[in-house]
Amino acid sequence: MTTSNNPKEQEFIDRILKEIKFPLVKKEIREELTAHIEDKTREMIVEEEMSRENALLSAMEEMGDAEEIGKALNDVHRPFLGWALTVSRFLLIIFGFLTIHTLIGIGSEVFSQYTIGTGIDEERVIAEIVIDQEITLDNRTLYFDKAVMQEPDRVIVLMESTTYTRRPRNTGVLFDQVYDDLGNSGYFDLATPYRSGLFTSQLLLSLRNVDFDAEYLVLDYDRFNRSFEIIIPLAEGSDTDE
Repeated sequence: MTTSNNPKEQEFIDRILKEIKFPLVKKEIREELTAHIEDKTREMIVEEEMSRENALLSAMEEMGDAEEIGKALNDVHRPFLGWALTVSRFLLIIFGFLTIHTLIGIGSEVFSQYTIGTGIDEERVIAEIVIDQEITLDNRTLYFDKAVMQEPDRVIVLMESTTYTRRPRNTGVLFDQVYDDLGNSGYFDLATPYRSGLFTSQLLLSLRNVDFDAEYLVLDYDRFNRSFEIIIPLAEGSDTDE
């Protein structure tokens, strides 16, 4: 379990969690947030030669307003869908014990599907854009499946993080920059799990205030001598909508 002893960091995370209504995801989100802040703090200490205290404050400031972050995460982890997912997991475990031999053959197919708990409002979806890009990062494989454009200004990226070692403290990925071809940047970009397994976690990257007039959106990762880009062709979704 990843925790922090810094009061300012704890207060920042508590303000985020206060906006999240589904209680069973708060522990995992706290660990994700703590891990992301720690990664960014260490990066600033090395690259900007900051003191740890100043680096920590800068890392939290760069993430944005705590309440807005919490509201964005609450949109993803809706209470009704969260409880439905919890109940379905319990029923699935029981079903698994009863039909284990049958499930061995089809289990991977069942568990690979995105089901409930995504927080996507199907009535406001205007387009789905296939990404289908796989990245190897340390001991993890990140698979970017697709992006969903949702009215009025939201893009949700569905992805998977797979590791064949012990489950890591940080299953997501924090991008250094998220920007479009029109010069807009600074979108909130914390990927959080909505479904976890033994080796694979399914994640959502929720981006708000996206300008749908842009041709493309870029997710840029560049830290610790590792870099990659994920390009989302928004124009494809706009063309479909027309």
